[in-house]
Amino acid sequence: MTRVRLMQQDQASRSNNSTSGYESSQASLSASASTLALPKSIPRQSHSSTTATNSPMSPALHNTRPTQQQQQSYINNYDLPQPNSFTDTGLARPPSMGSPNGRAYSNNVSSTHRSSRNLSPGVDANYNLTQSDLTLDGLSQRWHAYQAMMRKYYAEAPFYRRWTKSKWILLFSTFLLLAYSVAVFVFSLGYLLKMSLVASVCGIVCALVGLVGTFREDRVWLSWYTTLLWPVFALYVSIGYITFRRTKEKLHDRLRAEWTYTYSRDQRLTIQRNLKCCGYLNSNNFGEYDPRCFPMINLPGCVYKYHRFELKLLDICWTAAFSIVPFHLFVMISALLCSNHVDGMLRSARPGLKSFKEEKEE
Repeated sequence: MTRVRLMQQDQASRSNNSTSGYESSQASLSASASTLALPKSIPRQSHSSTTATNSPMSPALHNTRPTQQQQQSYINNYDLPQPNSFTDTGLARPPSMGSPNGRAYSNNVSSTHRSSRNLSPGVDANYNLTQSDLTLDGLSQRWHAYQAMMRKYYAEAPFYRRWTKSKWILLFSTFLLLAYSVAVFVFSLGYLLKMSLVASVCGIVCALVGLVGTFREDRVWLSWYTTLLWPVFALYVSIGYITFRRTKEKLHDRLRAEWTYTYSRDQRLTIQRNLKCCGYLNSNNFGEYDPRCFPMINLPGCVYKYHRFELKLLDICWTAAFSIVPFHLFVMISALLCSNHVDGMLRSARPGLKSFKEEKEE
């Protein structure tokens, strides 16, 4: 009995030891798991410290939004034009905002007010304005860098490669104005149409002013050219309206009154010789006699031929005048839109910064 009791006590002590060992192992495992799950304690950087504020990687600088005045100043004063031929070269940007290539990939207010895909050719496709670009110093630095690039390009590239699309459009529209103005001048000179002569001469002068401004790339001349296009447009529209209205009036009565009371002897003789007629109704009705026209001659009066000639001439005049109007509108719109972009030097920085062309002129 004593031996049996000793064996039972030994088995109970073994079971108790195994249970306590299992519980201690489970406790150690849970403690290690809790130790691994704890996050590493990283001290926060003080945003108010001088080092964090001046660092380009500091969260305070990255999250700082520009003021509304800075944004509006950039939108009003910063629009950098670039010719299409500058696609091979770009402006170098210093590293900023912690990005590897010096570009900030953010869609917040501190980036440019338009997408980098919509920037002018010649600027890096990944370009976005950073916080420093919204200051006057940043705009000034970019303007001087752009001027240095343009100065070098103007010195090396041939003239036709330096021309912008706006300059080509201006050149085409100005030659178009010159072409139809010369055509109107030649037509009016043959028929002695005074108002058409005045309009055509004004159009030729305006076209010459535009050509001078385009080739010189002078915005003052181009501003005068754009202004002079308006009175020329008014003259052409007036010619079309007056001639069209005369075709709808009592043309027969007006021609009779002009033949009787307005025309001189030389004017009547000119009409009779060109139309091969004599007198108005017949040779005895207000006829101007000469070796080809006398009372007993067998020639009809000029009333029918003269009426047909005048009606045909008026139809040609108002049709041509109103046909010119769309082309003249194209010329006016081209001048309004392209005059400031004739050389790619449109001022795109704060007031007081001058292009290298303006510096040479001084």
